[in-house]
Amino acid sequence: MAPIWGLREFLARKRQALAAFRARLHTQPPTPVPLRAAVTVAAGTGLRPVKVREHTVLSDSGPALGGYDLGPNAPELLLAAMASCIAHSALAIAADRDLALDDLQVEVTGQIDYRGAMAVSADAPIAPTNLRYTIRYRGEVSDNEMAALQADLERLCPVLLAVLQPQSLHGQVERVNE
Repeated sequence: MAPIWGLREFLARKRQALAAFRARLHTQPPTPVPLRAAVTVAAGTGLRPVKVREHTVLSDSGPALGGYDLGPNAPELLLAAMASCIAHSALAIAADRDLALDDLQVEVTGQIDYRGAMAVSADAPIAPTNLRYTIRYRGEVSDNEMAALQADLERLCPVLLAVLQPQSLHGQVERVNE
């Protein structure tokens, strides 16, 4: 059975892992890591199993949109990705700074007006709006240390930056021959 660590012990291990990873990055030629997520819609149900590496996350819509509510919908997964990335970035920064955190929670909230996405109203936004995040923590960390962590997090969190500084997205449609 694996040992059970507190967050402080985890941060010490993470600090070592980050240092080793940075050392490897300094010795390698610049090579961006490819990212990929793929969905094959389940016929008959519309369920969307999202495959990322060896992991699967089930995405679905609620009954109002013809789904079964068996998993988060895509806008909720966007917020989940933001929450996870904010938490991971905060942990990496806390580990680098040897901050004494005992607990860390991240909540991301927003809203969606389906009138926009369903083409009911041209005045309604299509994308989620009023996005906010809250970090809750416990530990021997000063307010100034957490303010500095937040400032760096907003500079270094990849998913947060992808939302705040949108990238271009090139799309295509391909016919699949049976």
